[in-house]
Amino acid sequence: MSLLPRLRMTFARRPWLYWLIVGTCAVAVWLSVTSAQAGVDNARDAWGTTRQVWVASGPVAAGDVVDAAVVDYPAAMVPPSAVSSLADATVAARSISSGEVVVAIDLATDGLVPSDWVVFAVPHDGSPTLVVGDAVAVFGSGQLWCEGMAAAIDEVAVEIAVPDDCAAPMSAQLALGAVTLARHP
Repeated sequence: MSLLPRLRMTFARRPWLYWLIVGTCAVAVWLSVTSAQAGVDNARDAWGTTRQVWVASGPVAAGDVVDAAVVDYPAAMVPPSAVSSLADATVAARSISSGEVVVAIDLATDGLVPSDWVVFAVPHDGSPTLVVGDAVAVFGSGQLWCEGMAAAIDEVAVEIAVPDDCAAPMSAQLALGAVTLARHP
């Protein structure tokens, strides 16, 4: 006699054996689900405390008003410069992606330039066509020195805002006349 007919005959004669196997499988599934839920709770507890941060609700272009919402993030995921409060008409100093935590450097204080940046006038000749708020890469002596943004443009010069830590190399390259600008798309 084959195995399958023999099993069917055994279960037909002893239905308690069938229900014992069904119960054992149900307990195994229940234990598996409970273990998975405990693993999720342990992972959540491992992150520690949460902190409220402002997160961009949608993509924001440089010069636009920042649309953000308060979200609870684990403290381990929050950047040190994340803003804790956001005024109603705050302007973005550079583009912010949807879902990105808003940090201090993303926000403009006077116009488009963040308060801790330095603005340099760079001769307009040889620079690409720029619009105020464009992201700009600053090259000098054949290497990338820093990234900044176009703060103002006139017929003679382009005012480029750069982070404070880039001010010294930028001024040295300007003194040498070796600054080249490139626009980020």
